[in-house]
Amino acid sequence: MSKTERGVALVTGASSGIGQATAYALRHDGYRVFGTSRKPAADKGDGIEMLVCDVISDASVQST
Repeated sequence: MSKTERGVALVTGASSGIGQATAYALRHDGYRVFGTSRKPAADKGDGIEMLVCDVISDASVQST
């Protein structure tokens, strides 16, 4: 894969803090990034596709 097409990354807790920083870094490095958060997050137009998913809830994970 080229640097512009590195692959796909899934980052939990991507709405803030370390998760958000990780998502931005991966996106900057050429990954297609899916981020999760417990609550719906507004589309910021930053190339990170946000999904609602509470990773401690089996039902939430299965529905994502």
